[in-house]
Amino acid sequence: MKIVSFGDSFIYGSELKQEAHSWVSQCAEKLGYEYETTSVPGCGNENISMQILTYFASNLKENTLAVINWTWGHRYDFFISGKEQWTTLGGNCVPSKLEPLIGLEQAEKVLDFYNTYAGKSILWDRWRSLQAIYSSQQFLKLHDIPSVQTYMDYEMWDTQWHAPDYIRTLQDLTKEPMHTFEGKNFLDWSYDNGFKVTQEGLHPLEDAHEAAS
Repeated sequence: MKIVSFGDSFIYGSELKQEAHSWVSQCAEKLGYEYETTSVPGCGNENISMQILTYFASNLKENTLAVINWTWGHRYDFFISGKEQWTTLGGNCVPSKLEPLIGLEQAEKVLDFYNTYAGKSILWDRWRSLQAIYSSQQFLKLHDIPSVQTYMDYEMWDTQWHAPDYIRTLQDLTKEPMHTFEGKNFLDWSYDNGFKVTQEGLHPLEDAHEAAS
């Protein structure tokens, strides 16, 4: 058996003393399974979907458990032509990732677009993310790949606001496989249990990952 994790920094294990030794890695270690992660700190849900499809395009699908942590919908993945590289906008993901790729002037223009439009619409966030999540879930189902899926963004499945019929359809299709940490995402669960969380990166530390595993 092998466990492979996909997601952002919370499933990668950012800021841990032993890098990439997240709760998923610890589960695999305790079970005696091989472990690998393709997670990318600071990425968006489209990137996580690409991680899944990329990995299983060239690796065995049999005897593999996929553990996925879907991230916040406001993170926006996009491709930079000329640099042939994907990057992510959203929260602390900018502008440090952008400036080395396209220069300060262009980075400020892209950031202005994000702050004015792309980063201001919950509807847009949901439409992008839920499509990425649904396509990945269907891929896993088609190939009989078992998975454990968690998430960070509670708003993704809220139906009170910004939930027209096409969004509610995707919400209904994607919510069932999702798991929580006693009703919370990993970060809030860590706070509630008094585990250590870094102030700058907001990453749960060793005691949280050990308990989560």
